[in-house]
Amino acid sequence: MMQMHNHQELSASSRNVDSQSDVEKSLHELLKQSEVLFPHEQAVILAAAAAALNEPILLRATIASGFAYNTTPLSFYEALLQTYLFAGFPSALEGLSVLLSVCQERGMDFVPPRVSTFDESLFTKRGQELCQQIYTSAYDKMRRNLHAISPDLAEWMIVEGYGKTLSRGELPARIRELSVAAVLAVLGWNTQLYSHLRGAMNVGATPVECIDILNILSFFTHHISSPMQPILKSRIEAAQLILTKLLDQSSKI
Repeated sequence: MMQMHNHQELSASSRNVDSQSDVEKSLHELLKQSEVLFPHEQAVILAAAAAALNEPILLRATIASGFAYNTTPLSFYEALLQTYLFAGFPSALEGLSVLLSVCQERGMDFVPPRVSTFDESLFTKRGQELCQQIYTSAYDKMRRNLHAISPDLAEWMIVEGYGKTLSRGELPARIRELSVAAVLAVLGWNTQLYSHLRGAMNVGATPVECIDILNILSFFTHHISSPMQPILKSRIEAAQLILTKLLDQSSKI
């Protein structure tokens, strides 16, 4: 019985390797098709979404494909780290564990950056500045609405979210916001998705880049666990409708 069990484990392991290899080959081709986003940018954004979905094989393939296009481990680190704000600590923790594992397998000498000093006054200043860039004219209303729901969350959003995390200098705000949008799209948080697609464009993303990211995410629907495939397909279709609505409204202003 033990031999059969081990054989089954080896077979399952072999299937996982084959699956990752196939996905990696497909991703390698996919990442060079966009006319507006560099492959290394797409890889970072897709990695955040794969971590949020808890799809480690897909995440490993995305990281490996990104390395083929010179995506840096630090860029992946930052995109995966910030998922804790939108998909929870497990997403960030397990996603970063996959990143370190892939780096070790490839002999890449990557060491996570040292913890930053917690400076509440600096984080508050940075957070307010970035949040205003992202929300522009809706900033004051958003702050009032959130404060009415939870004063704690209103302050944490500025200090913890925008100040401590999303203002880190290792990734451009544009790529951070597109990564956030990708995570929200695959998780189905549509109200927040609308705000962050708008925010991505407010910090430099083009409408075509936003369209491209949602289209690229459709690749995931063929490479995640079967029960999730129709759910994810529905979520991405909803995200595309939200972006269409946002662009229609923007064109009327």
